[in-house]
Amino acid sequence: MKVGLLLPGDKNSSKESSRLKHLFEHLDKKGIDSLLIPYSYENINEIEPELKKVDIVMVWVNPIQNGKNREDLDAMLRRVADAEVFVSTHPDTILSMGTKDVLHTTREMEWGGDIYIYKSNEELRAQLMSNLRKGSRVLKQYRGNGGIGIWRVELIDDNNLRVLHALRDSVEQRMQLDEFYQLMSQYEIMIDQPFISPLPDGMVRAYMSQNKVVGFGHQYVTALIWPPNPDEPIYPEPRLYYPKTKAEYQKLRVILEEKWIPEMQRMLDIATDKLPLLWDADFLINDSYKLCEINVSSVYPYPEYATEDIIDTILNMNK
Repeated sequence: MKVGLLLPGDKNSSKESSRLKHLFEHLDKKGIDSLLIPYSYENINEIEPELKKVDIVMVWVNPIQNGKNREDLDAMLRRVADAEVFVSTHPDTILSMGTKDVLHTTREMEWGGDIYIYKSNEELRAQLMSNLRKGSRVLKQYRGNGGIGIWRVELIDDNNLRVLHALRDSVEQRMQLDEFYQLMSQYEIMIDQPFISPLPDGMVRAYMSQNKVVGFGHQYVTALIWPPNPDEPIYPEPRLYYPKTKAEYQKLRVILEEKWIPEMQRMLDIATDKLPLLWDADFLINDSYKLCEINVSSVYPYPEYATEDIIDTILNMNK
């Protein structure tokens, strides 16, 4: 078996200097031939033949990176998958479970809630105000990362809004309603969900390898909390990583493996062998667990405790 790990880099990139050095080392210990495949927007044609020679390719490329998207990369990965290479995560699987509209599709699940989708700026203009009257809302663009295109919005009065972008270093803004509608016109599709405070318990990230939980991360997120000083951003504490056996998250682990992941698979029509080798789901902790987002495109960093489970999944695929 040969496994390729594709991540941003250049011809000088090496396994030894890679941020995935730990994974390479464990693959080698298990006797799995591994290959680093550096990716850039300019070298797609060069790496495609190389990718078609491996059995499995794991991809670490963000939906949006340096102002560019994955359109060309995803087209190439589909061709690679057609050559009978297992691609994790396959672009079609990303579109099913790795975009923000999964929040709307699965809104009837326990992890869901009062969630809307606006498929045009006209729909947003027609429906947003009635949702804002319920309280603070979070709007998320269809596909993104790093807080790009995620906004907390709250009414001051019928014509003025309090607004905060989740992108790092953002500060609170005050806008008129029409000004905000114009700002939102840059996005084709927006998901609208209620704001749930991350205080006081923060957010837990569950890491999965296909349909099994392999680790956890916990962070006191601050991206959408109104800064005490509106002109100064606030920054989160680092995320802390834990093994899948972390006692306080066993209830979440059980409900994910026994109920929520199978339920999501049925709703999205995704077979277990099509699930990513590594993916995660963020849950805000507020009396219960509420889904914030699912990440499948570039899950890093992840708990090193999870590495053996990921490799076990790879080995089981070859049986």
